[in-house]
Amino acid sequence: MAKLVPATCPKCGGNVQLDPEREYVTCQFCGASSFVETRKRPVTQYVQAQAMPVIQLPHAPARPAIWLIGLVAGMLVLGVGITAVVALVVTSAASSALAPSLNATPAATSLPALSNTASDEPTGPLVEEDYFADATRAKARYEKVLGKPIMAKQLTLMQYYATLEAQDPKNREHVDSYKLWANKVERPQPVRLGSDKSQISQIVFSLDSVDFKLVPQLIKRALAELKLEEGKVSNVSLERDTSSPGHEPIWRVYILGSRDNGFVEFSAAGEKRRAIQ
Repeated sequence: MAKLVPATCPKCGGNVQLDPEREYVTCQFCGASSFVETRKRPVTQYVQAQAMPVIQLPHAPARPAIWLIGLVAGMLVLGVGITAVVALVVTSAASSALAPSLNATPAATSLPALSNTASDEPTGPLVEEDYFADATRAKARYEKVLGKPIMAKQLTLMQYYATLEAQDPKNREHVDSYKLWANKVERPQPVRLGSDKSQISQIVFSLDSVDFKLVPQLIKRALAELKLEEGKVSNVSLERDTSSPGHEPIWRVYILGSRDNGFVEFSAAGEKRRAIQ
């Protein structure tokens, strides 16, 4: 089980607990999704282009390699003579490595290794499909990859990208996270279900049971309902309401303002349930 790390949401300053192995974390207070930057996972060009909030995790101090300690100890024991020989060999090897070859072409291994995050970036040009204006496009992108019907645990729509947690079509006991950006659904990442693993059927729902054409209307109604100063939509989430008797899917539209944050909750049919500010 992964160890959760405390952090602060860059949007609202709320305390969040995140898994360092996951690329994104969603704030439970304002609903903002932030990119989790680590030493091995730097901020990507897409994150910078979209001006996404970033949480920087402190880098752990590097531990001295055991073999290096042993080598230094051995050199001290054997004396200055061995040290001089080793230094001569190292110097010679370094000189050979730096000397340009007239016949050889640069090796691919001479380039710095790409991070796992970089390999996930889309290879084509960034296509900004506005999912706030037409959420049906996001559903269609996911259906093209996963097929129909999609049994979802949670869907989060940002204006130009989305994340979906859904059952693996080939293994219904597993739930994976699928990221959609630049017109492309990226490779899935496993989701830890914990106690929910024994009741997957109670937490997932078919995306076909929800009208995605309602999203632009829900956004307008949420902005008008909260009337936050300089209010902007952070994200729109869709998940099953396990607290209600029917466990129906619900929409939540999260609004960020210059002074306050909040969200408005709607039923799958678009009926307002409550507003939190």
